[in-house]
Amino acid sequence: MNLWQNLIKQILVFSLIAPLLTGCWDRLEIEDRAVVLAIGIDEANPSEAKESSNATHLLNSSAGANKDLIRITVQIAVPGRIPLGTGGGPGSSSPNQKPIWVLTSVGKTIDDSLMNLQQQLADRLFYGHLRVIVISEAVARKGIANENDFFRRQPQVRRTVWMVVSKGKAADIMHATPQLERVPTLYLLATLEHAREMGKLPNIFLGVFFSASSAKGQEGALPLLELKKESNIELAGMAYFKNDKMVGHTTALQIGHYMAIKQINPGGYSALQKIPGTDTLVIFTTTHRRSRISTKIKDGKVYATVTCQIEGDFQEKSNEKFRVTKENLAELEKQIEKEAKQGFEKFIHQTQKEGSDIFGFGEYVRGTQSSYWNKQIMTKQEWQNQYKEMFVEVNLRVKIRRIGTKAK
Repeated sequence: MNLWQNLIKQILVFSLIAPLLTGCWDRLEIEDRAVVLAIGIDEANPSEAKESSNATHLLNSSAGANKDLIRITVQIAVPGRIPLGTGGGPGSSSPNQKPIWVLTSVGKTIDDSLMNLQQQLADRLFYGHLRVIVISEAVARKGIANENDFFRRQPQVRRTVWMVVSKGKAADIMHATPQLERVPTLYLLATLEHAREMGKLPNIFLGVFFSASSAKGQEGALPLLELKKESNIELAGMAYFKNDKMVGHTTALQIGHYMAIKQINPGGYSALQKIPGTDTLVIFTTTHRRSRISTKIKDGKVYATVTCQIEGDFQEKSNEKFRVTKENLAELEKQIEKEAKQGFEKFIHQTQKEGSDIFGFGEYVRGTQSSYWNKQIMTKQEWQNQYKEMFVEVNLRVKIRRIGTKAK
């Protein structure tokens, strides 16, 4: 009897262990993958259709005949050339050997373009290390419903990928060769990550954009980049959307306005101001923000109040002989409050004109005025209409905490 019990136990143990031995049945060596680091998406001319391999077309099918062509530009990592450190040794590459391979393809949709690109490659495209998606402004203004659909469905694409809009062609950023980094994608990624750490950009990567775009009372926004001379990349503002179409963009300073209203810290933007009654210019740099948004219904209309407190430091003054006192600091605070309040209100009205509620006022209404929302609004389209007419009051308080030190 004990012999049979031991035999049954051994069989059970073997049955449980056996499935674990099959963990590598579908392995694919990294050298056999075409690792995509970045993707750029541009418009393509109808005359460029001949570049397509038609790898997804059935016979002479007219599917997508009325859809505009798009051009995909990808950066693919070259195995053995990605630098692992500052010095030589394994994993380092010669300056004459590029660590990435830039390829391009055209198609009707994102997947169609990538399938046509796959026809040019021996290795399978792999998106697990995709870090940046660049969409040209021309494509963004036409609508990115197809792009959103593809990247939502692709299981290899992480939600921490940065998706950005470029003022010019996305392909130009894909071909840029910045001097501070041998891998262009890593430089572009560092530009975005460091801007976020310095308080110059909110954390609006791909997953956040998807969540905002899907909300009934909010719209999505993406970083707006511009390629400058010497292949350096400027954070020019934020592109804001209505549904899946870009309808406008902010300035760089308005990113700070957005972060203040949304209470996103740390602060990082500076403002050049003139001390009232003098010709002395000073720089005020934001260090911390506090904000509270409240909504109410009055006479059947939505009213919102933004109460914001901004703290910052006195960084510089243009007149060496000018003496800083408590009195002129208080006047400076009032001057900054006045101009910042005007800037905040102008920015909000700018988004209201386009019906793009990137601040999420609609989500506050939906959460705190649920009965009104369920009876009068209900849909995202109706909120877009009501947002244009909503009254927003901004109450701003500025406090200068530090004025710096100087040795005489």
